[in-house]
Amino acid sequence: MKFGFLICSVSAALSLASFANASVVTYTFATGNQQVGQGATYCPTYSTPAACSSKQTVSVFAEQTNSSGNFVTPVTTGPWWAPQSTESGLFTVIDTPNDRGTGIAPYNPSDGSSGAFDNQQGITDSADNAHGNGNILLLELSDFPANSTLSLLLQAGVTGDSFTIYTSTGPMPTSLSGMTKYDSTPINVDEGGNSQPNTPQLTGLTISGLNPGSTGWIAIQADCHYLLLDTLTVDPPSVPEPRFYGIVLAGFLGLAGMVYNKRRRTQVLS
Repeated sequence: MKFGFLICSVSAALSLASFANASVVTYTFATGNQQVGQGATYCPTYSTPAACSSKQTVSVFAEQTNSSGNFVTPVTTGPWWAPQSTESGLFTVIDTPNDRGTGIAPYNPSDGSSGAFDNQQGITDSADNAHGNGNILLLELSDFPANSTLSLLLQAGVTGDSFTIYTSTGPMPTSLSGMTKYDSTPINVDEGGNSQPNTPQLTGLTISGLNPGSTGWIAIQADCHYLLLDTLTVDPPSVPEPRFYGIVLAGFLGLAGMVYNKRRRTQVLS
Protein backbone atom coordinates (compact mmCIF):
# COMPACT_ATOMS: atom_id res chain seq x y z
CA MET A 1 0.00 0.00 0.00
CA LYS A 2 2.76 2.42 0.96
CA PHE A 3 4.64 1.54 -2.22
CA GLY A 4 1.63 2.36 -4.36
CA PHE A 5 0.95 5.54 -2.41
CA LEU A 6 4.49 6.77 -3.01
CA ILE A 7 4.24 6.14 -6.75
CA CYS A 8 1.02 8.15 -6.80
CA SER A 9 2.71 10.92 -4.86
CA VAL A 10 5.57 11.10 -7.34
CA SER A 11 3.12 11.17 -10.24
CA ALA A 12 1.18 13.96 -8.57
CA ALA A 13 4.38 15.94 -8.05
CA LEU A 14 5.21 15.59 -11.72
CA SER A 15 1.80 16.80 -12.79
CA LEU A 16 1.46 19.62 -10.26
CA ALA A 17 4.99 21.02 -10.34
CA SER A 18 4.81 24.53 -11.72
CA PHE A 19 6.58 25.67 -14.85
CA ALA A 20 8.14 29.08 -15.32
CA ASN A 21 8.46 31.16 -18.46
CA ALA A 22 11.95 32.37 -19.27
CA SER A 23 12.15 36.10 -19.88
CA VAL A 24 10.57 37.43 -23.05
CA VAL A 25 13.08 39.75 -24.71
CA THR A 26 12.73 42.35 -27.45
CA TYR A 27 15.44 43.48 -29.85
CA THR A 28 14.95 47.10 -30.92
CA PHE A 29 16.82 48.07 -34.08
CA ALA A 30 16.04 51.78 -34.36
CA THR A 31 19.02 53.23 -32.49
CA GLY A 32 19.36 56.62 -34.16
CA ASN A 33 19.52 58.29 -37.56
CA GLN A 34 22.68 56.74 -38.87
CA GLN A 35 24.36 54.32 -41.21
CA VAL A 36 25.12 50.92 -39.72
CA GLY A 37 27.74 48.42 -40.87
CA GLN A 38 27.04 44.91 -42.09
CA GLY A 39 26.65 42.38 -39.31
CA ALA A 40 25.69 44.96 -36.66
CA THR A 41 25.06 42.92 -33.51
CA TYR A 42 22.17 43.61 -31.17
CA CYS A 43 21.39 42.45 -27.66
CA PRO A 44 17.99 42.95 -26.03
CA THR A 45 19.33 46.46 -25.50
CA TYR A 46 21.51 47.68 -28.35
CA SER A 47 25.22 47.54 -27.61
CA THR A 48 28.47 46.58 -29.21
CA PRO A 49 29.23 42.83 -29.28
CA ALA A 50 31.81 43.20 -26.51
CA ALA A 51 29.25 44.77 -24.20
CA CYS A 52 26.58 42.12 -24.74
CA SER A 53 25.76 40.44 -21.46
CA SER A 54 23.63 37.85 -23.23
CA LYS A 55 24.90 35.28 -25.69
CA GLN A 56 21.56 35.47 -27.47
CA THR A 57 22.39 38.06 -30.10
CA VAL A 58 20.88 39.14 -33.41
CA SER A 59 23.21 40.27 -36.19
CA VAL A 60 21.73 42.15 -39.14
CA PHE A 61 22.87 42.03 -42.77
CA ALA A 62 21.71 43.67 -45.99
CA GLU A 63 21.57 41.44 -49.05
CA GLN A 64 20.57 42.03 -52.66
CA THR A 65 18.65 39.37 -54.56
CA ASN A 66 18.12 38.91 -58.27
CA SER A 67 14.88 37.79 -59.90
CA SER A 68 15.74 34.16 -59.04
CA GLY A 69 16.15 34.93 -55.34
CA ASN A 70 19.93 34.42 -55.36
CA PHE A 71 22.06 36.72 -53.20
CA VAL A 72 24.19 38.77 -55.59
CA THR A 73 26.78 41.53 -55.59
CA PRO A 74 24.84 44.80 -55.45
CA VAL A 75 24.42 46.49 -58.83
CA THR A 76 26.37 49.71 -59.42
CA THR A 77 24.62 52.59 -61.14
CA GLY A 78 25.51 56.10 -62.29
CA PRO A 79 28.24 57.39 -64.60
CA TRP A 80 31.57 55.61 -64.76
CA TRP A 81 33.32 58.50 -63.05
CA ALA A 82 30.92 58.44 -60.07
CA PRO A 83 29.50 54.93 -59.68
CA GLN A 84 27.14 54.23 -56.79
CA SER A 85 26.19 50.89 -55.29
CA THR A 86 22.51 50.03 -54.89
CA GLU A 87 23.21 48.46 -51.47
CA SER A 88 25.91 49.34 -48.95
CA GLY A 89 25.27 48.18 -45.41
CA LEU A 90 22.31 49.40 -43.39
CA PHE A 91 20.67 52.48 -41.95
CA THR A 92 18.43 53.12 -38.95
CA VAL A 93 15.94 55.91 -38.30
CA ILE A 94 14.03 56.98 -35.20
CA ASP A 95 12.58 60.35 -36.24
CA THR A 96 9.92 58.93 -38.60
CA PRO A 97 10.86 60.97 -41.67
CA ASN A 98 7.73 61.65 -43.70
CA ASP A 99 5.82 59.35 -41.32
CA ARG A 100 7.60 56.37 -42.82
CA GLY A 101 8.27 54.64 -39.54
CA THR A 102 11.29 53.66 -37.46
CA GLY A 103 13.66 50.73 -37.69
CA ILE A 104 16.50 49.24 -39.72
CA ALA A 105 16.81 48.48 -43.45
CA PRO A 106 19.40 48.12 -46.25
CA TYR A 107 21.06 51.39 -47.20
CA ASN A 108 21.06 52.30 -50.90
CA PRO A 109 23.53 55.13 -51.65
CA SER A 110 21.87 55.82 -55.00
CA ASP A 111 18.63 56.72 -53.16
CA GLY A 112 20.19 59.64 -51.32
CA SER A 113 22.85 60.68 -48.85
CA SER A 114 23.06 59.48 -45.26
CA GLY A 115 21.60 62.83 -44.22
CA ALA A 116 18.37 62.18 -46.10
CA PHE A 117 17.09 58.81 -45.00
CA ASP A 118 13.58 59.80 -46.02
CA ASN A 119 14.79 59.28 -49.61
CA GLN A 120 15.69 55.66 -48.88
CA GLN A 121 13.48 52.77 -50.00
CA GLY A 122 14.60 50.45 -47.20
CA ILE A 123 13.68 46.79 -47.65
CA THR A 124 12.43 46.90 -51.22
CA ASP A 125 11.73 44.76 -54.26
CA SER A 126 12.82 47.58 -56.57
CA ALA A 127 16.40 48.47 -55.58
CA ASP A 128 17.45 48.12 -59.22
CA ASN A 129 14.53 47.96 -61.62
CA ALA A 130 16.75 47.50 -64.67
CA HIS A 131 17.92 44.12 -63.37
CA GLY A 132 14.91 43.17 -61.24
CA ASN A 133 16.95 43.20 -58.05
CA GLY A 134 15.63 43.83 -54.54
CA ASN A 135 17.23 44.58 -51.17
CA ILE A 136 16.35 42.22 -48.33
CA LEU A 137 17.15 42.12 -44.64
CA LEU A 138 18.88 39.04 -43.21
CA LEU A 139 18.92 38.31 -39.46
CA GLU A 140 21.38 35.93 -37.79
CA LEU A 141 20.13 34.45 -34.50
CA SER A 142 22.81 33.05 -32.19
CA ASP A 143 22.41 30.81 -29.12
CA PHE A 144 18.61 30.93 -28.98
CA PRO A 145 16.67 28.30 -26.98
CA ALA A 146 15.00 25.55 -28.96
CA ASN A 147 11.30 26.10 -29.66
CA SER A 148 11.55 29.84 -29.13
CA THR A 149 8.57 31.73 -30.55
CA LEU A 150 9.42 34.85 -32.55
CA SER A 151 7.41 37.96 -33.40
CA LEU A 152 8.29 40.64 -35.95
CA LEU A 153 7.07 44.24 -36.10
CA LEU A 154 7.67 46.12 -39.33
CA GLN A 155 6.81 49.67 -40.31
CA ALA A 156 6.11 51.00 -43.78
CA GLY A 157 6.27 54.12 -45.89
CA VAL A 158 3.00 53.73 -47.74
CA THR A 159 -0.25 51.86 -47.26
CA GLY A 160 -0.50 48.46 -48.86
CA ASP A 161 3.07 47.36 -48.13
CA SER A 162 3.60 43.69 -47.32
CA PHE A 163 6.47 41.27 -46.76
CA THR A 164 7.46 37.61 -47.00
CA ILE A 165 9.55 35.65 -44.48
CA TYR A 166 12.10 32.89 -45.12
CA THR A 167 13.94 30.89 -42.43
CA SER A 168 16.82 28.42 -42.17
CA THR A 169 19.52 27.14 -39.82
CA GLY A 170 23.20 26.39 -40.38
CA PRO A 171 25.62 28.32 -42.58
CA MET A 172 24.75 31.75 -43.93
CA PRO A 173 22.26 31.25 -46.80
CA THR A 174 23.11 32.30 -50.33
CA SER A 175 19.61 32.32 -51.81
CA LEU A 176 15.98 32.46 -50.77
CA SER A 177 15.42 29.10 -52.47
CA GLY A 178 17.83 27.57 -49.94
CA MET A 179 15.54 28.69 -47.12
CA THR A 180 12.04 27.73 -46.02
CA LYS A 181 9.27 30.10 -47.02
CA TYR A 182 7.19 30.73 -43.91
CA ASP A 183 4.03 32.32 -45.26
CA SER A 184 2.09 31.25 -48.34
CA THR A 185 0.89 34.81 -48.99
CA PRO A 186 2.54 38.16 -48.21
CA ILE A 187 1.95 39.57 -44.72
CA ASN A 188 0.37 43.03 -44.65
CA VAL A 189 2.03 45.79 -42.64
CA ASP A 190 -1.24 47.75 -42.23
CA GLU A 191 0.32 51.17 -42.13
CA GLY A 192 -2.44 53.73 -42.05
CA GLY A 193 -1.76 57.32 -43.02
CA ASN A 194 0.28 59.05 -40.34
CA SER A 195 0.01 56.19 -37.85
CA GLN A 196 2.43 53.29 -37.67
CA PRO A 197 1.54 49.83 -36.29
CA ASN A 198 2.83 48.94 -32.83
CA THR A 199 1.63 45.34 -32.75
CA PRO A 200 3.74 42.65 -34.49
CA GLN A 201 2.30 41.60 -37.85
CA LEU A 202 3.95 38.18 -37.55
CA THR A 203 3.63 36.12 -34.36
CA GLY A 204 4.16 32.47 -33.55
CA LEU A 205 7.18 32.08 -35.84
CA THR A 206 9.41 29.12 -34.97
CA ILE A 207 12.54 27.99 -36.80
CA SER A 208 13.04 24.26 -37.19
CA GLY A 209 16.44 23.19 -35.86
CA LEU A 210 17.08 26.40 -33.94
CA ASN A 211 18.80 25.72 -30.60
CA PRO A 212 21.79 26.98 -28.58
CA GLY A 213 24.14 24.90 -30.70
CA SER A 214 22.90 26.17 -34.07
CA THR A 215 22.59 29.45 -35.94
CA GLY A 216 19.20 30.58 -37.20
CA TRP A 217 18.44 32.89 -40.12
CA ILE A 218 15.44 35.04 -41.02
CA ALA A 219 15.21 36.76 -44.41
CA ILE A 220 12.67 39.56 -44.85
CA GLN A 221 11.67 40.23 -48.45
CA ALA A 222 9.53 43.23 -49.38
CA ASP A 223 6.56 42.88 -51.70
CA CYS A 224 6.56 46.61 -52.31
CA HIS A 225 9.06 49.22 -51.09
CA TYR A 226 10.24 51.13 -48.05
CA LEU A 227 9.90 48.67 -45.21
CA LEU A 228 11.75 48.91 -41.91
CA LEU A 229 12.23 46.24 -39.25
CA ASP A 230 11.32 47.84 -35.93
CA THR A 231 11.54 45.01 -33.36
CA LEU A 232 12.05 41.26 -32.95
CA THR A 233 10.49 39.71 -29.83
CA VAL A 234 11.60 36.30 -28.58
CA ASP A 235 9.47 34.19 -26.24
CA PRO A 236 11.52 31.21 -24.98
CA PRO A 237 9.72 27.94 -24.17
CA SER A 238 8.47 27.31 -20.65
CA VAL A 239 10.93 25.53 -18.37
CA PRO A 240 10.37 23.75 -15.03
CA GLU A 241 11.06 25.82 -11.94
CA PRO A 242 14.00 24.63 -9.78
CA ARG A 243 11.66 23.25 -7.10
CA PHE A 244 10.24 20.89 -9.73
CA TYR A 245 13.53 19.00 -9.83
CA GLY A 246 13.68 18.90 -6.02
CA ILE A 247 10.22 17.33 -5.83
CA VAL A 248 11.10 14.73 -8.44
CA LEU A 249 14.44 13.90 -6.80
CA ALA A 250 12.87 13.56 -3.34
CA GLY A 251 10.19 11.30 -4.73
CA PHE A 252 12.60 8.96 -6.47
CA LEU A 253 14.92 8.83 -3.45
CA GLY A 254 11.99 7.85 -1.29
CA LEU A 255 10.97 5.22 -3.83
CA ALA A 256 14.49 3.78 -3.93
CA GLY A 257 14.59 3.68 -0.12
CA MET A 258 11.34 1.74 0.10
CA VAL A 259 12.51 -0.77 -2.50
CA TYR A 260 15.79 -1.22 -0.60
CA ASN A 261 14.00 -1.75 2.76
CA LYS A 262 11.57 -4.23 1.24
CA ARG A 263 14.44 -6.29 -0.17
CA ARG A 264 16.25 -6.29 3.21
CA ARG A 265 13.16 -7.54 5.03
CA THR A 266 12.72 -10.27 2.43
CA GLN A 267 16.34 -11.38 2.91
CA VAL A 268 15.99 -11.45 6.75
CA LEU A 269 12.80 -13.53 6.63
CA SER A 270 14.32 -16.00 4.24
